[in-house]
Amino acid sequence: MYRIISITIAILIMCAMIAAQKSWNEWTMKETTKMLNESPWGQTQLETRQAEEPVGAITNNGSSRSMTPRDPGKDSPGQIVSYIKYFVRFLSAKPIRQAVVRKLELENPGMDAQRVEQLQAFAGASSNDFIVVAVAAEAKDQSTGAVAQQAFRSATIESLKGGTYLERKDGQRLELGDFKQPIGDGLGAKFVFPRLLNGQPFLDANSGQVRFQCQLNSKIKIEARYKVSDMIYDGKLEY
Repeated sequence: MYRIISITIAILIMCAMIAAQKSWNEWTMKETTKMLNESPWGQTQLETRQAEEPVGAITNNGSSRSMTPRDPGKDSPGQIVSYIKYFVRFLSAKPIRQAVVRKLELENPGMDAQRVEQLQAFAGASSNDFIVVAVAAEAKDQSTGAVAQQAFRSATIESLKGGTYLERKDGQRLELGDFKQPIGDGLGAKFVFPRLLNGQPFLDANSGQVRFQCQLNSKIKIEARYKVSDMIYDGKLEY
């Protein structure tokens, strides 16, 4: 039995090593999506709205209890009738840019050589001066999505300052340096922060956790947390 356990552990370790050595150019769509939406550099904030119990649907008259027949064409109470997802990604981190490019490659096979070259350069570029957090939204219904898109279009760096920042576990913050509204590239809005704080890199291996917060308007607040020790990629802290 011990021999079987040892062999199983060895197989698992070997599989993990193979996965770690896999080039980003070989990622499947599933692996690419996971990197973008559920990884040390990409998180998803989900907000849902449920159907409410219609007023007067249930009436209680003393000892008797009657129920108004429910319209089968309407949503049941508690059923999710709408949702919106906010994808919060460190666009300045190399694995996110590689995932963006890989997704485009998988969705658009046969791209011309010039476009491929441009994308490869984007994937491999280094970000030494700025931290860029990209936030994209995806909604179940058009009206919910329109509200979010209008909020992004109405935001300015002046309206965002104070409520939009990166914060370390020790409470030190980076205030927003620049803001770029969505331009239809699929990446969403871009929030730009300086990479240095007091002349030193904002994050290092001992930073613990970093939190992104954006008070987009009075109703929309976007927040995501990342474990810094997990943000090591190819032997380097990527953010």
